[in-house]
Amino acid sequence: MLSVFLDANVIYSITLTDVLLTLAEHDLFLPLWSPNALQEAQEAASRTLPDAAQQAFRKRPIMMDQAFPESSIHVEESEWSQFDLPDPDDRHVLAAAAQGQADALTTRNIKDFPQKLLDSFSIQVITPDDLPCVLLRRNPEATASAIRELIDSRHRPPINIPDFAKRLERSGATQFAAAIAHIRQPFGNHSYFDQ
Repeated sequence: MLSVFLDANVIYSITLTDVLLTLAEHDLFLPLWSPNALQEAQEAASRTLPDAAQQAFRKRPIMMDQAFPESSIHVEESEWSQFDLPDPDDRHVLAAAAQGQADALTTRNIKDFPQKLLDSFSIQVITPDDLPCVLLRRNPEATASAIRELIDSRHRPPINIPDFAKRLERSGATQFAAAIAHIRQPFGNHSYFDQ
């Protein structure tokens, strides 16, 4: 199974993280993170989200660790020094991805993770928009089913596919938003996608 380390700037996006964790719940990939990445996301949320959203966000790391206990990668700070990255503050991300034997690392800061360096660990760097698109290409029906289930589970307030696609666009997942715009509820053995 594809394993992907989620950088803090990916975890920070509530909509995008909901999508990725839903896809992981459907065994389309194994998400990985570190306590440091969760802490960074929490710190960003405390600086930018309104108080009510911060309270909900504080529960997210606990829920993630409970749902995916095998996903948390602990790396000691002493193990980071071997990594030479453009932003030294990102060394813990690569250290955890390498220790977790991730196939990929998804981040919004592609430039901070030179592919040439990641190649030595057999890790591909991808954007958080590319990841769900890759999963959709690999397994379109299962991906569509997972997204449909996520959308159908939203009751407060309820949401439809076009509105959910707009939320994904705002989170920066423009390609995936365009792709899911064609998902529909299946009937019988028909496809999840409009023809």
